[in-house]
Amino acid sequence: MSTKYPILIPSPREVAIYLGNLDPAIILRAVVRTLINSFLGFLLALMLSIFLGLLGYLHSFVYLTLEKLNKFIQSVSVLVWVIIAIMIFGVTSFVPPIIVTSMASFPVIFSATISGIKDVDARYYELSKLIEANRLQTFRHIILPGLIPYLSAASRSALGLAIRISVVAEAFGAAGGIGYQLIYSYDLGFKEGVFAWAILLIALMIVLDTLVLEPVERWGMRWMR
Repeated sequence: MSTKYPILIPSPREVAIYLGNLDPAIILRAVVRTLINSFLGFLLALMLSIFLGLLGYLHSFVYLTLEKLNKFIQSVSVLVWVIIAIMIFGVTSFVPPIIVTSMASFPVIFSATISGIKDVDARYYELSKLIEANRLQTFRHIILPGLIPYLSAASRSALGLAIRISVVAEAFGAAGGIGYQLIYSYDLGFKEGVFAWAILLIALMIVLDTLVLEPVERWGMRWMR
């Protein structure tokens, strides 16, 4: 019996054939672009979190403002960040995915930073007084190393989130990446391509989490012993 509508979901065989016919250079460029966008956005969020954490530690009255700022950023939809970044930097710019991934991963990193600073400061408060260290010295030599377990655990979630959000930003622009290739396949009606690039994204996240993020988290947890 004939069907009225075409099959919209490709078979695993069709997806495998599409993957096999993809140019390895195209795959490599897309994966590298997505990784660069994700890592730069994550690093920007990490450095900003540490700087604001230091600012809040040196001036305790700043904490309340920073926590409100964090809640504000959390409440803003990723779609809003994408549209604003593209409006400012343009569709072909490589900046929007970096900005968007930074704004998406910042709340995760910053929350861990604030929580870690409070815990480490309470734990080693008497020690810092004993060695007569000022607050800047305490942050540099005690607080910052003590943040490693907190930041390593948060980084696993934040970087995974950054990769997923980077794909969304790439889909709206034209600067390359897995997200761009995914929406490009969709626009051309290549349903096999949509599933193929989605599978590549999933595989990338699994490999990155297994080979990089999980070992880094285990290494960071050793500092708590």
